[in-house]
Amino acid sequence: MNLHPTRICRSARSANLDDAPAHAENNASTPPGKGVRMVTPSLATRSALDRVLKPDTVAIVGVRDGSPYLEAVRRTLVHSDVEIYIVNPRHPEVDGRPTYASLADIPVPIDALYLATNAARSVEYAESAVGLDIGGLVVVAGGFGEVGPAGGELQRRLVTAAEAGGFAVIGPNCLGMINVPRQISLAIAADHQRRPGGISVVSQSGALINGVSMAAWERRSIGLNLLVSAGNEAFTDLADYVDYLADDPDTTAIGLVIEKVRRPKQFFSAIRRALSQGKPVVAIKLARSERTRELAASHTGALTGDAWTYEVALRQAGVDLAYDCDELIDRLAVLEQLGTEYRRKIQGLAVLSFTGGFASLTADLAGDLGFTLPALDDFRPWLAENLQGSSVPNPLDATGFGITVWPQIIDMYMSSADIDACIFVHPLSDADEAGGRHALETFVAGAQKYGKPAFVTSCAGPLGQWAQDLVATNPAVAAGWGPRQTLQGMATLGQFAARAGRATQQEHTVHLIPRPDGTPVIERGSHMLSFADASELFDRQSIPVAPFRVIGEAQRDADLTFAGPYVVKLADVAHRSDHGAVLLNINSDGLTEAIGKMRHLADAENLPTTVAVQPMVPSHGEAFVGVQSTELGPLVVFGLGGIFVEVLKRVGGLLAPFDRRDALELLAEFDDVEIMHGLRGRKPWDLETLADILVRVGDLAAGSTEWLDSLDINPLLVTDDGFAAVDALCFVRPATSNDERTSTAVSS
Repeated sequence: MNLHPTRICRSARSANLDDAPAHAENNASTPPGKGVRMVTPSLATRSALDRVLKPDTVAIVGVRDGSPYLEAVRRTLVHSDVEIYIVNPRHPEVDGRPTYASLADIPVPIDALYLATNAARSVEYAESAVGLDIGGLVVVAGGFGEVGPAGGELQRRLVTAAEAGGFAVIGPNCLGMINVPRQISLAIAADHQRRPGGISVVSQSGALINGVSMAAWERRSIGLNLLVSAGNEAFTDLADYVDYLADDPDTTAIGLVIEKVRRPKQFFSAIRRALSQGKPVVAIKLARSERTRELAASHTGALTGDAWTYEVALRQAGVDLAYDCDELIDRLAVLEQLGTEYRRKIQGLAVLSFTGGFASLTADLAGDLGFTLPALDDFRPWLAENLQGSSVPNPLDATGFGITVWPQIIDMYMSSADIDACIFVHPLSDADEAGGRHALETFVAGAQKYGKPAFVTSCAGPLGQWAQDLVATNPAVAAGWGPRQTLQGMATLGQFAARAGRATQQEHTVHLIPRPDGTPVIERGSHMLSFADASELFDRQSIPVAPFRVIGEAQRDADLTFAGPYVVKLADVAHRSDHGAVLLNINSDGLTEAIGKMRHLADAENLPTTVAVQPMVPSHGEAFVGVQSTELGPLVVFGLGGIFVEVLKRVGGLLAPFDRRDALELLAEFDDVEIMHGLRGRKPWDLETLADILVRVGDLAAGSTEWLDSLDINPLLVTDDGFAAVDALCFVRPATSNDERTSTAVSS
């Protein structure tokens, strides 16, 4: 039995049978049912997580006749194809099945051990499973790390047992897991109707599994594969699940409900693998407000981070976001239905309908979601001649007369070089079959003929079954659930198409950067690099810095190599404006006096006395660039500088490291402001160079994670000669022995 590769990376242990305790050794003289575990070649090559999610044998502990836990696994008992063994030392029979007094008495390897017992008993059974051939545990009990020190000790023992036994662990404090195609429900979730399909969902909030099930059932076009309630993730976590689903042949799309990512590097690596395997990922991020963060902590023991950081990092990784269970399913449903050859970004969209209201509504919604509707003005003469009362080509209200020329309309729009995809909005319920079948058949045939992705939705709610059956025959056509929901799925299609190809590219790699040698300045209890050290650090990373001269306390002559006028300021003070510690437009004759004023101010307010002199740099724009250490990794933040940060209250971000294309996409988020593009006759910014600077800042952030806490470059001036940082704050953590490591590489 081998662990999944992700889990091996997390813990340097072996789960091979050779390392198992003597209790599990093969002994032909031992009677059956006394701890013998004959390992077949198929079991030896399956990962622990694969065994527990797709078990052939299941042991259930903690159920008895009349127990609600027994009813929770009724579907598994009645409908699944697994071999089931019930462990109950007090009852010789449960549900008409003979029981076993202990796990060791079960005569076959167990893929999934379902523990419907309290926290303490669950740990005892996990510990007794060590040395037996068991794939993984499903632990639904609460009372672990989420409740305090006593529960934390139980969780530690559970992890120790998992490490020793090589188990995957679903939970604890979870609803369990459901394998929909095989009707295996090792969960305390309600027994909702679930249609088999390719969407697998992992949720750190158990109850949302029920919401996902209900949303998926209503959308007749799609179904579910694996549902996992991850709970506290004591041992097996989101990174493991996504890594597994990336390779799972039965999973075609992945949904996540996230409270906290515990191992960001491994998680985002798994996301890249999933995308590279053609599997879209959509996530709901919970705990986006202070109150719900507190609730999440009490619920799963997961202290969550800043929601905006998660949104930035997830979108950067190619994960689209949803805000409830319905939207999660809608965003995945479109991709689930389309053949892989039709998964492409939609640049030009045509909206087709027989009613002006839905044509207009859908077009408005499409615009809100960023779709472009080409005007198609060259279609106007044909419309004027063939469609009375219809003059706007896109969105098209074909009116009641359009049905007579509908095949020509489909040919025109599907064959247009300006159109990448079409969406057809029409009443297509079971009650509307007589009036809609011909129109839908023509639409589906056109998509097949021209090989373009096409989307069909009823005016609201699901398609009728007849319509769904018709759409299901063609991989170029996807059915939606109302115009907004269908368009949201199409937007996710674009997000996926844009990122999937990049997921296979070589990772952007940077090297660890040594901590500057200088002694940090203590600023309000925090450690801050001196102005000189911060500037030299930027210069070594090819981040442009304005000329400067640092003048120590014993120096009286500035000895400048650059012309004035000058800025004179206290160098090693973080909040200079609070102290009046900056003097502007100082000429050469006034330098000595200005330096003296700064030193007098430093003495009076007990501030560091080092003075910095810089030229007054003429500029035609300012940017703000910052780095903040987060639980997901270093986050680079960009915004327009000067008054615009305060007026616009808008910044963008990227998790470091990142590449040039990411940086250009970040800058493009500010295109609507127009400031960087020559607003009111100003010179446009060199965005290519600015993107390069952002990449270098990201490399600095990623290479210094062991000692860098945060930095601000404010402002980064835009000059006729390029960009120049004229000021920087760089806060660091107290020095440790790890700061000596300089050669290891890190990757995005």
